[in-house]
Parts: sequence; C-alpha cells; structure tokens
Amino acid sequence: MEHSALHALQLIGLIIALGGAFLIVAFLRPALRSLGPHSARDDFSRRLCDSITRWVVRGALTAAMATLADLFVQVAEVQGRTIFGGVDLALVVRFATETAVGQLSVGRAALLLLAAGAAQLATERKWWIVVALGMSAVVCTSLVSHAAAQPAGRVLAIASQITHIGAAAAWMGVLVHLLAARSKIQRLSDAPAIALIADIVRRFSPLALTAVVLMSASGVLAAVRYLATPGAMLTSAYGLTLIVKLVLLTPVVVAGFINFRITRPALLKLAATPNFATPVLRRFGKMLELEVTAGLLAITVAGVVASVSPPGDDGSLQLTPVQIHALLSPDLPSTTFVDPSAFVGTPTRTIDDLRYSEFTHNWSGVFVIFLGLCWLLQSWGGLIGDGAARCWPLLLLPLAAFIAVFADPDIWLVRQIGFWDVVSDPQILEHNFGALLVLAMVWLGWRDHGRPATQRPLGYALPIIMIVGSVLLLGHAHSSLRASDDLTNLINVQHAVLGALGLFAGAVRWLSLRDLIPQRSARLVWPALVIGLGLFMAFGYREVV
Repeated sequence: MEHSALHALQLIGLIIALGGAFLIVAFLRPALRSLGPHSARDDFSRRLCDSITRWVVRGALTAAMATLADLFVQVAEVQGRTIFGGVDLALVVRFATETAVGQLSVGRAALLLLAAGAAQLATERKWWIVVALGMSAVVCTSLVSHAAAQPAGRVLAIASQITHIGAAAAWMGVLVHLLAARSKIQRLSDAPAIALIADIVRRFSPLALTAVVLMSASGVLAAVRYLATPGAMLTSAYGLTLIVKLVLLTPVVVAGFINFRITRPALLKLAATPNFATPVLRRFGKMLELEVTAGLLAITVAGVVASVSPPGDDGSLQLTPVQIHALLSPDLPSTTFVDPSAFVGTPTRTIDDLRYSEFTHNWSGVFVIFLGLCWLLQSWGGLIGDGAARCWPLLLLPLAAFIAVFADPDIWLVRQIGFWDVVSDPQILEHNFGALLVLAMVWLGWRDHGRPATQRPLGYALPIIMIVGSVLLLGHAHSSLRASDDLTNLINVQHAVLGALGLFAGAVRWLSLRDLIPQRSARLVWPALVIGLGLFMAFGYREVV
C-alpha cells in the first residue's frame, strides 16, 4: 500500500517538475520571441513563470521526499511489516548503499533535489538544467522498473519506459502548470496577453498529440511484453489495473480533442477580437481541469501498476480456469459463521479461514448494495430520495463495526494480537484504515444536512474517500507465506475489480461535482458503480475454489 502510494507521488512530482521546464523552453519562450515585446504580455509572462517555478520546486521536492521515504517502506516490506512497526536504520543504510535499487533511488532523489534548487537560480539557462536533471531522474526511475527486470530485450523495454514517462511530462506536466495558472488566464482582458496564451496553445496542441501517440505506442509495447496472452489482461491483477489506467485516459483524450478542435481555434480568434474573452477562457479552464484531473488519476494508477507484478511468461500470476469459472458463478452469501479460533494462528490458511474471509466480504457487500441504492434514490430526489437520505447514514455504523470486528478476528474475537501488531502488519492495518474511513463518513453524514442539495451526499469528501480507498485497494497485495500463489493471485484480482469500480465511482462523482460532465447521466452512473461493487462482493467474491 505505502509503496504504491509513494510510487504514484514520485511519478506525479517528477512529471510536474519536468512539465514546467518543458512549458517554458518549448512553448512560452518561442511564443514570446514570435510575438515580440509588449508590457501586458511581459507582465503575464512574468506571473506565469513565477507560478511555474513554484510548482516545479514543489513537484521536485515531493518526488525526492517520496523516493527517500520509499527506501524505508521497501526495507519494511522486505521484513513483512509496515514502517509503523519500526525499521532498522542500519538496514536502510545498507539497502541504500549496497543494492542497485537503493543506489538508483538515492541518485534519483539527489537529481530531483538539484532540480528544485536549479529552478530557483537567476540565470535563464536554469530551465535547460532542470530538463537535464529531470530526464536523468526519469532514466534512474526506468532502471528500477519492470522494464529493467526483463530477462531479454531490456534495452528496448527501458527506452520505451523513458519515452512513456517523458511523453507524459510533455503532455500532462504542461497541462498541470496551465491549470495552476487558470485564475490568471481567465482574468486576461488585454489582447497581447491573450495572444500569448493562444500562441502557447497553438504550439502545444500538435506536440500533445505526438505525446499521446508515443505514450500509446510505448504503453501497447509494455502490455504486449508483460502480458503473456491477451486473456491475461482480464485474469491478472496487473492486467486489470492496466485497464483502469486506460479507461481513465479516455476523458483525457476527449478533453484534448475538444481543446484541439474547438478551444484552440476559438483562442486564436479571441486573440484578434478579445470582446468575448470570458466564455472562451472559461471553457478553456474547464477542459484543462477535466484533462488534468483524469490525467493525474491515470498517473496515480500508473504508479500502482509499477508496483504490481506482471503475470509473467508462464502465466503463474493469472487466474486458473477453475478460478475463472468460480468467479463467473455467483452464489448467495454464506450464512455459516466459522469460529475464528479454529484457524487463527495456523501456519497456513485453512479452509475455515478462507470460508470466514468469504463470509466477511459477502456480507460487507450486502451493506454496500443498500448504501448504493440509497445514494441512487437520493440523487434522483423526491420523497423517496428524502427517505433514502435519512436511511443511509444508519447503514454506515454497523458496516464500520462489522469491518473493525470481523475483518481481522485476531484483534477483537480471539484477542491474540495487540495495537503494535495491528500497525505493523500491512494487511491488518489497511482493513482497520477502511473501518476508520467508514466512521469518517458517519461523521460527515451527520453534518450532511448543512450542505447544498447539489452536494449531497457528503460533498467532496465522498469522492475523495472513494478514490483514496480504491487506490489503496488496487495496491493492496495479499502476498503471504501462509497462502499459495494461486490463492494470492485470486484475492489480488478480486481486489483489483473492487478497486476499479470504487475508483470509477469516485471519479465520476468528483467530475459531476465540478460540473465537468453531464449531471443527468452522472447521477445514475456513480451510484450504479457502487451497487455493482456491492453485488460483486456479495455474490461473486470467492476464496474457496
């Protein structure tokens, strides 16, 4: 979990740092040279550069800190516990200095720290220095990725990875900086300053399309390389997580197409006749927000993909035919409660342990189904919607208690482990974190009546909780010496399905709250995805196969 989250932070920070430098050297400066000096244009350029500098420094520092923190997390994972359970500092130093992964991580962090410092220099050449340092950090990243672990064709795989990240920085990194300066752009009223932003967009659009092509080609190459068969796309945790990333890129491509075909010509026209500035610049800002929001989610999932093991040439990390048949044969939730004292403490997972796990997942799914139905009815309003709005908070309290008490019987039912055992075990900690998230929703639901009707239920907190929880679920690996590889893969695949549905629901809800997608369909789609998640948990989740 922590490794996936830190990997996503490293990627996002690196792309923001590189994107700012690309924006200045490839688009802003050429546009300024082309248009010539003007006081309004120079003033806007100066304010844009200040914004870019701040975000480049923040991005580089975030990536550097995440890289260094990941050293501790990796050492903790090797020891089979979380960093909260304590990490041997001497072992971290040995890992950082005596292993190739550690040395490359330290080198990447140093390059990023130097990039953050270089961005604050007074010289105009500083952005080329940032580009050089950032691309060097990309190379270090690629040398510790799945590409570098390939037994054959490693050079091509690493080159493809470098291209993929570099293209993402040239596309999404630039857009992040334009979005960060959106308020400045939307307030523009001087024709010379509007001409500058129009010229930047004119230059950026074809290069963005080139970046999309490069990313798509390198992504397809990676999928072909890491997925032994097309079927592995749907039967491995790696393949399913990759699908999530591709789906999230869809709104990014749509927004990019709108910007290219509609917004770009409108901005160029606006530069000549700035009397209708507000609608055009406002639409430009909305498309930027849609593109960047979906793009950052896709990059976050890309960070998770990088920490999930591919199925491999032998297909060992993908579902077996028997497991596929079991998942496609839904059944009613079990009503048989297995006494946890029969399996807690056993060296390997027993059949009772697996049945107990199915029981907790299936009945949690029943809660989720009713929760999604209530949110669906509330979204459509009316008297039934009002009743559903009063009903759903009552479902959360028993759900939180159910997760906290029954997810890990070692804590409350059998009482074999204490507080420090909980915080040091990655799997138990994540289960209890999930219970805390549900309790946070209870508290927010209690305050929900004070929100505007359009933001109920739970306002922006609900999509944030769904997105964060789902990303953690995507990166939630159940690798353990107590379980076979087949069972581990079965559980991880199902977690990928649940994480995907939750992430899509949260993303749709967030975009609808921001008024970036049609409201009518969004009100149906996001609760339907929550219901779908509950249906899979209640009737499809399997461990006894």
